[in-house]
This record gives sequence, C-alpha cells and structure tokens, in this order.
Amino acid sequence: MRLIRLLLCVSLLLVLAACDDDYEPQDQYQDSLTRVHVQQTFFKDQQGRYLYLNGINLADPKSGPVVWDPISYVGKPFPVDELDKNFRIIQQLGFNSVRFLIQWEAIEPDEKGVYDEEYLDYLETAVAKAGEYGIYCLIDMHQDMFSRHLLKYFNDGSGVMGLVNPAEIELAERYGYNNKVNGDGAPRWVVQAALPEKNVGGPKWGLPYALVDNPNETSDVLPWTSWFLNVGTSLDENRCYAALFAGDVVWPDYFIDGQNLKDYLQEAYANSFAQVAKRLAGYDNVLGYDIINEPGGVFIMLTLYALLYREAAASPSGELTPSQVEAALNAYLKEMRGQGFPEEQSQLLRAVLLDYDLLPHSKSEIESSGFIPAAGSPYRPNLFAAIALNANFNKTYLQPFYERIGAAIQHEDPNAIIFFETITGLPDKGISGQWAAPMTPLQGIEQQVYAPHKYVDIYPNIGFNQPPRDFEVGEIRFRDYEGPIDEAIDYATYSLGNPPVVLGEFGAYFNFGGIDQARATGYELSQYIIDPYYEVYEKKLMHRMIWAYSHLNNYDNGDGWNKEDFSVVDPDLKPRGWQAYSRAVPRFTSGRLLSMHFYSPLHYFEPRPNEPTPYLEFAMEMASKETTAPTEIYVPPLQYTDGFYVRISDGRCYYDPHTYVLYWFPAADDPATVHDIRIRPPYADYGDEDWDYFFNGDQVIEGVRS
Repeated sequence: MRLIRLLLCVSLLLVLAACDDDYEPQDQYQDSLTRVHVQQTFFKDQQGRYLYLNGINLADPKSGPVVWDPISYVGKPFPVDELDKNFRIIQQLGFNSVRFLIQWEAIEPDEKGVYDEEYLDYLETAVAKAGEYGIYCLIDMHQDMFSRHLLKYFNDGSGVMGLVNPAEIELAERYGYNNKVNGDGAPRWVVQAALPEKNVGGPKWGLPYALVDNPNETSDVLPWTSWFLNVGTSLDENRCYAALFAGDVVWPDYFIDGQNLKDYLQEAYANSFAQVAKRLAGYDNVLGYDIINEPGGVFIMLTLYALLYREAAASPSGELTPSQVEAALNAYLKEMRGQGFPEEQSQLLRAVLLDYDLLPHSKSEIESSGFIPAAGSPYRPNLFAAIALNANFNKTYLQPFYERIGAAIQHEDPNAIIFFETITGLPDKGISGQWAAPMTPLQGIEQQVYAPHKYVDIYPNIGFNQPPRDFEVGEIRFRDYEGPIDEAIDYATYSLGNPPVVLGEFGAYFNFGGIDQARATGYELSQYIIDPYYEVYEKKLMHRMIWAYSHLNNYDNGDGWNKEDFSVVDPDLKPRGWQAYSRAVPRFTSGRLLSMHFYSPLHYFEPRPNEPTPYLEFAMEMASKETTAPTEIYVPPLQYTDGFYVRISDGRCYYDPHTYVLYWFPAADDPATVHDIRIRPPYADYGDEDWDYFFNGDQVIEGVRS
C-alpha cells in the first residue's frame, strides 16, 4: 500500500540531508560543470560522473562578420546583450553542450600574426555565459568551402536581397544578382597566398567568367544549390585545400617569408587556434577543441587538370578532343574505384563533370586557370604530387596537420580534449584490407575524440536554383539510420584506437516542399527525419550535436548562408520540430550507462494488447554508482506539460523546475547493482500503482511505501 504526501519544492533538505542550511536549488546545477576528461570511450567529470553530450551547433558565424569593414566577428554567434536570451532557449530545449563555431578569419582577419583581441575578449564572455546555463562548449574552428572569399553571385529568383554586406550588394545589384554561394573560414590573405595569381576580393570578384576580362579577376566557384559540390568541382577550392595540407609537396618551390606555403599557413592556423586556447583554458565548461570542420581532401579537379595538362602538352596543337577528355576522366575514375571509391558516386561525379562541361579542353585553358603558370615560376606545381594527393590523404596529410595543431592547443591548455574527423568521399581502407593506410591514433595528443558527421539524403537535387526537396511522410517515416551512422563512426574502432565518439553534425532542412508548406504542416517532414537519428543514438548510447541553432534565421534566406534552413528555432526564436529533438536525456550519470530510450510523440508503436502505450516514456539503466554525486536528467517541459511520474529502483530524487533537471541520488552500493529509472507523463491508463514521485512545477507528490 502507498501513502501519498505533498511536499514543497523548498523541502530539498529532506532529499539532501547532508547539505548546509543555506543550500540553494541552483547550487547543484551551477556546481555540476567541472572540466571533463577522457577515460577510455567515456567523458568523466571531476565528481566521477559520466557526461552524456546532447548538443547543438551554433551556426551564425557562418554568415560572415558583424562588421564588414574593418572585419569584426564580435557578436557572433550572439550579441553580448542577447547571450542570456539565446543560451536560456538552448538550455530550455535540453541541450547541455554547444559546438561553438569560430572562424580563422575572426581571429586573424587581416594579416598573419595580428589577432583581433576584442574578438578574443568577446569569445571569453560568451563561453563564460554559456557556463552559467549549464552548457559545455566545444570550440570548433569552422570552415566550409575553405573561405567566404571563394564565392559566386547569382539571382535566386525570389526578388528578395539575400546579401547583407554593402559592398557585395552594390556589385551584385549592378549585374542583376541578389544572392551568392560562398564558403566560410579562412581570411582573404590566406586565399590570396593559395591563389597568388588571382585578384582575390577585387572589383569584379565573384562574378561569372563571362563578365570579367581576365579569369584571374574572379573565382571558378559555381552557384550550386548543393554548395558542397564546389569542394570537388572547383579547381580554386582544390588548390586552397592542397596549399594548407600539402603545399610543400605540390608547390615545393613556393615560399613566403622564408617558409614553404604549407608551413606558412599551418603555422598561422596553429598560432591562431593557440590564441583561443590560451584565453579559454581556465573555463570549466570548455569541452574541447574541434581542429577543423569537414576538411576538404577530395582533389578531383587538381588531379584531372594535372592529367589533362600532361596530355595536352604532348599534343602538337595543345588541344584535347572531347573523347580525349572523357577517356582521361574514365581512366581516373577507374583508378579511384580500384582504391575503393563507390561506383554510384563515381557515376554521379562523371555525369556532373561532363554534363556541366567542367573540364578543360586545351593547354592554354589550363594555363589560364592559374594552375600551370609560366615555366620557372615558383607557383608551378609538381604534377606527380598533385595526382597522388587522393591516395591515403587522411594518413599522409591530415593526421600530421591534426597533430601539429593539437600540440599547439595542448601547449596553451594542457587539459585540452582534441576533436577531429576524417575527410568524406575518398576511402583509405583499401579493398578487403589490401593497400590500406588509414589514419591512426594521433601522436602526442593526450586526449582525443573522433567526431564525424552524418546527414541522410536531404539535400536539393544537383543543379542551380534547385527548389527544396520534398517527400511524402510515408516515404521517410520508417527509414532506419543505424546503418549509415555505423558507417560514419566505423573509423573509431577500425584504426583510431576506440576513442570516444561524438556525432558532431546531423540534422534536416526545415523547408521541405518550400517554407510555406513546411510551416503549414508544422515541419512534419523535418521531425520524421530527425527523430530516427535520436532513436539510434539512444540505442547506441551515442553523444550527438544536431545542426543547428541560428538566431538570424528568416523565412526568405534560411540561416543566412547559402540558403540553408536547418535552424531548430524560427525567426521569432520559437522552437520548431521540437517533438523530435527536445527529449528526456541524462546530463550526467553516477554510474555507467547501460541502456536508455525516450519515446517521442513520433515514435512508432506496434499494437500492445492489454498494455498501455508508453508515449513519452523515458527509461534508463546504469551500472553501480561510482560517486555520491547525483545523476542529472533533463525533463523537457514542452513534452511533459502536465508534470511527470518517476519510478526509481533505489535512492531519492529532487526536481528543479527552473532548470528542468531531475536529480537522482541512487542508494544501493552493491557493485553488481543495476540502477534504473522511468519517467512517464500522467496518462490515465498508466494508473498510480508503480511510481515514487510526481513532479509538476514547484509541486512534488511523493509515494511512500508503508
């Protein structure tokens, strides 16, 4: 039999009898954030608890500076006076960590070795503020397409100006354009070093080739709706990534200030990141440092230009027939398939390069691209090295880069945890284990985490000005993402020594079928794509960080970068699609997690005769406690609008309605103990027979066994 008694929230002393009389409800929450460390495949805090990461990416730095001239990123991701508001929203949605995007350009905008101290001051302020809301920060040196200075203007047909930089607006409007596709990350001086013959940022930079007199006055980037195609199909993109990772072998005679191109750039990158680590080393809520986002290591155009130049130079006319170009491409792709490059991707790449006529047809065309300058120029590449770049890039070029940058970070922050990923695209595992030369554990890095990304098939179709994808609910609702996620994380156990794994990016567009249709359906498709990710993560007990949160999101231009629309909040900062991602989830556990699940409103249930359907049920098991510090579980107020019941195997609970965190203090000390907890909403068919607490705001009802 159970007796029911009503407790007030202020009766915390009954739960924490050992606490002082002046113990405040916020104390435990504020004390929870301690510097974490890696132990085998886990994150542990200073209280001996296991940290479980439920994070989100802060996307706004991708859209460019706050001030364009002179460049300043102070206020990205959020203005100082809006830090509280935005971190409070992130906290309320249940995220205990953020992937805090920074840009190389934000730190070192104008020249090598000159740092923006005001931005570094701001970065400290923002990270400290996140800590006040119980949020860990993973500092991510972000880039996509290398730099925002690699761009191409276009007209998206909306009639709405999608640009915000006054200088870009003036140039684009003059030629009838209203938007652009561009990258983010490196400052202009870095791009100029990688493309020395180009007039980077000049008066016609970003215009199509047809509108410039000299190809050096603009970039070869194309306004693909799926912007990432440029990483493989732009020679300028290939050259920039090759300069950063392999400049010493591709351009062995190119020196700047007495340093080879690679060392000149990598030294700057390392010193820039070290400035950040020096500032942030003392903050307990710094989770770690993500060395570079999605590094480009697919050198398709660089390789093909090198191959085609050799053939064109051998031709008396210097010209290549279409059949010669196609034959060279076929030979290249055959070689890549021999190294394990997937057949489907090979055929898609072939179609794009030929259908859009992206390959050169003459010696003069290749020379005018800037790739092959005059004989004797220090910018002249080693063609054999360029052709060989695609082989074992992770091991040969990316791993030394990670070790160099990681060492610079560790020097300033000895407690640093280094996050990294491999390139996407070309494999380096060989075929059936033959000729494999994969990346291995980073040497000299004390704490390391593998943090790959994974997106399912959500991107617009290949082309220009493509509309958002559209699906039927039944088409995507029952897709299983476990296989693709397993493929994404496989490297951790294959050759990296089984470090902790964090899915650093995943997510879905919120404009499927067009933004008006998406809003009218309550973002239904987005929710049904996102929810299965989380179910896999819970099954596999995986750390995760969804893409993304943007306080600059608008209905015309999405998140403000390449018309992507991933933000989990709308232009009014109201959560959208929250049924999928605002979930009951542990923040810390006092024992090792063994299992957990949360059944969101989107979960599919088979018929359950004579059993209540456990909608919104959260259940978790953990091994015997290793500390007296509490297990903390976030309980989403958006899901449990009428309070919730808690059943525990042992111990006591306390709920803080201000932070939505349930504190559980398990009591059993037997090493063989398995502690378990279950949370359910107050549905009528659940009855009142099997619960220990009911919480609803400040009200607590405790069921006491007689």
